[in-house]
Amino acid sequence: MKIVMIRPSLCLAVLGLASLGTAAEPALLAPATTITIPGSKGKFDFLEVDTKNHRLLAAHEKDETADFIDLKSGTVLARLKTGPTVGITTNAAGDTYYASVQDDKRIAIIDAKSLTETGSIALTGETDAILFDAKDGCIYVTHDNGDEVWAIDVATSKVKATIPVPNGPECLAHDAATDRVFMNSKTTSQVIVISTKTNTVVAQWPTAPATGPHGLAFDAATGRLYVSGDNGILVALDAKTGKVIGSAAITPKVDQIAFDSGTKRIFCAGPGQMSVVEATKDGVKFLGNVASADTAKNVAVDPATHQVWTTYTDGTNAYARSWKQP
Repeated sequence: MKIVMIRPSLCLAVLGLASLGTAAEPALLAPATTITIPGSKGKFDFLEVDTKNHRLLAAHEKDETADFIDLKSGTVLARLKTGPTVGITTNAAGDTYYASVQDDKRIAIIDAKSLTETGSIALTGETDAILFDAKDGCIYVTHDNGDEVWAIDVATSKVKATIPVPNGPECLAHDAATDRVFMNSKTTSQVIVISTKTNTVVAQWPTAPATGPHGLAFDAATGRLYVSGDNGILVALDAKTGKVIGSAAITPKVDQIAFDSGTKRIFCAGPGQMSVVEATKDGVKFLGNVASADTAKNVAVDPATHQVWTTYTDGTNAYARSWKQP
């Protein structure tokens, strides 16, 4: 496979960065690296950074692959043929990946060293968002457009609990300190709170004024949840009470958001542009938009470098692109 590296100077010419500030203000994000995967036409889904192995985990749904990109060298390590993969996560040791293979109704188990599939966990419905709970040794997986979440014991590779939830589950987030998993319901416009000790729903919080919530991120330091609505509104919620403590207008139709605890910024990836929002003492503050690509609806932040990554296709090739924060 030929991987083409595009230098930041070239990215400036083609990216068309734009913020809502004046020309005298520094750019919200500066182009860093673009990695090209030639002849790859399929769209991506969820994106995650593996901090143990310094890799980008890209669920390449329409190419039916799990893509692994080395963040140090900027090269593609493998494109594993798994089926229509929508999310990839890693265990605490960093030696095993779990891929949510949607249409196949299963979780693929992947060895992180050899990047080969070593096992599979069958489920009763199409899978979507996936999260690893290191504290309890469980994977949490949502039923795409369904009304349940599966808790899977990784030691036995068996379903530990099937948790009834409101219809339309979307992204997941985990608070290990309070033994809770948070989940967006796009149908009911709520954050659903699941106890990882009882594997039951313990609270349901409205996300208004954000509706049709997709993106979800958690800040452990402040105990806040950030939720992006399909209607172009980001809200900050108190993760203990569910109270909405602030909101900001962002680009609409955001699929995934990422929070950088080092810079206190939330990155909201929508079609054609990414909104940059600052977490403040009183809530959230919109900083501006950065031009991206129509299919760049996912985002992940590398906490080691603070680079912001997204993946997308232009219908001919696929790309992994990063920006540096000022």
